[in-house]
Amino acid sequence: RNLKGVVQAMEFLAAVQKSNLDAEQGIAPKMKKTHPYEVQGRNVIVIGGGDTAVDCVGTAVRLGAKNVLQFSRRDEAPKQRPAHTPWPCWADTYRVDYAHSEVKAMKGRDPREYLVSTKSFQPSAEDPERVGSVLATKSGEPKGSAAVEYPADLVILAMGFTGPDKTVDPMGMLQRDSSSNFKAAYGEYNAEGSPWTNLFACGDCRKGASLVVTAIAEGRDCAARVDTFIMGDTSLPRAAPLAANPAFYQMPQRGEEASTMVTRHQRKKVKGTTQVSEAFERGLLVEPQGEEAEPQTEPQAASKRRASVEIEADALPPAPKAPGPVTAAVPTWMAAGVGGLVVMNAALLATVVMLARSKR
Repeated sequence: RNLKGVVQAMEFLAAVQKSNLDAEQGIAPKMKKTHPYEVQGRNVIVIGGGDTAVDCVGTAVRLGAKNVLQFSRRDEAPKQRPAHTPWPCWADTYRVDYAHSEVKAMKGRDPREYLVSTKSFQPSAEDPERVGSVLATKSGEPKGSAAVEYPADLVILAMGFTGPDKTVDPMGMLQRDSSSNFKAAYGEYNAEGSPWTNLFACGDCRKGASLVVTAIAEGRDCAARVDTFIMGDTSLPRAAPLAANPAFYQMPQRGEEASTMVTRHQRKKVKGTTQVSEAFERGLLVEPQGEEAEPQTEPQAASKRRASVEIEADALPPAPKAPGPVTAAVPTWMAAGVGGLVVMNAALLATVVMLARSKR
């Protein structure tokens, strides 16, 4: 890794992006885009299979790389959702990202090489201080197969988080899993292999590379465990109980030992609320009903119905009497006025008739 041309993914992406922004703002020398990594016409190998590796592939091909390969230690993902990532987990299926489609459109092939394990970086014959090729083997090949040499002028390491470094544990006392992360039971967080009982591990150093919100949740949950260890009890909430992640963690079944798991807590059952009406006033509460009476015989039911009818009849208010003819009092001045108007209309009509006869 000490050879020139072997770079970290974030250093490569940040430097290229800064160079492009500087050139757009006129800060770069002679107003030209100058990149700290020579990519034009070169062979580029990206080691890693995550999103950062995809960005490196896309950046390299857009900068004019002659050939771009992406090494992945995993096999090609299936087309259908596999059993180990059920819904609502992120489905581990075959996908073609933007960089893969761009390389295939420009170079005629998918840049990904699966089941590749990098063995060493070989120096260039022209410059021993620079990388010239990568030796790698493929899983599944017959035992004893020779390593394949891939020409490379630039190697970008995008392998992501590879576990906590040795600065935290220089003596190597803490146990680690297959991904070099510290072993600590989820929900308890006590570091396994530690000679001290007050050493806790959470977040990426325990789980591995994950989301920031996951690391925050584990940190808060671990704080509750630390508080319990110091004070004997805690009022801090559990931020990451197993019950909140049923798709990723298997809760212990009843009767099973769960020494390393979080204890299953059952919520108290809430009493049923008042029945809701199904009638047109849906949403209003139904009137409370009395206790059910014992079943009655037919004669008893009939007599009860007759008694109910008689009670209802007695309880009804008396029917109102039919109203008589309605009379309205007319003021005298109004009657006199109407009468005068009638007389005047009659006189005018008579005058009109007389004038019509006289003309004849």
